[in-house]
Amino acid sequence: MNPRQRRGLLLLILSAVGAIAVFFSVLSFIADVNARAGNFITVVSLARDVEAYQPVTAEDLELREVPERWASEQSIRDARDIVGLVPLNDMGAGTFASEGMFIDRPGIEPGNREIAIMVDAETGVAGKVNSGDRVDIIATFPGEEEEPPSSQLWAQGALVIDVGLPEEITEEDGRGGFTTGQGVPITFALPTEEALRVAYGESFSVKLRLALRARNDDSTLDEGQIFAPANLTPTGDN
Repeated sequence: MNPRQRRGLLLLILSAVGAIAVFFSVLSFIADVNARAGNFITVVSLARDVEAYQPVTAEDLELREVPERWASEQSIRDARDIVGLVPLNDMGAGTFASEGMFIDRPGIEPGNREIAIMVDAETGVAGKVNSGDRVDIIATFPGEEEEPPSSQLWAQGALVIDVGLPEEITEEDGRGGFTTGQGVPITFALPTEEALRVAYGESFSVKLRLALRARNDDSTLDEGQIFAPANLTPTGDN
């Protein structure tokens, strides 16, 4: 074997030793990463934005693999556990699903009923009421014979489940005529008794209005409180 052949063989051996060293270095690095991260598990995350109180569908979810030590005990691992539930708050895509973030739709809880009514688009909603808001429902009645017109608090703290799209409606005015305008179908979750009251108010009142509550407002008034001209006290003399 001449010197050139010996140098070639030596370089070949050094290359093989270097490749083996790199291979074991990579194995060592992977083992170190696995030791730090632990085993990987599958968890559920949101594939797209989901609005509060809107039912979660299978298309809203995706499965992602993360290190087990990085996932909390409350992480949802099976998408079937939350399909059909509703989030308590608006959630963005990429949010990992956890226990406590989702609840059953309020309208189907025991003792509650879902009821949809048509509300004037201008005086009743004005684009400010959204799913998850709580509102008071006020019904205005025209009065009969010697009774004056009145406004009554028909339901308090009603949970808005869904706000539909405006559509044209025909209403009867106080003189027996008819007017057309824009109405919005709104779905509420209410106890059965209040659902009956609201249905009655929609059928026999002149107009239903919504009074939007602050998020932390749990105050209440006497049920059926009436506001009529005879009840109003002048604020000053002319």
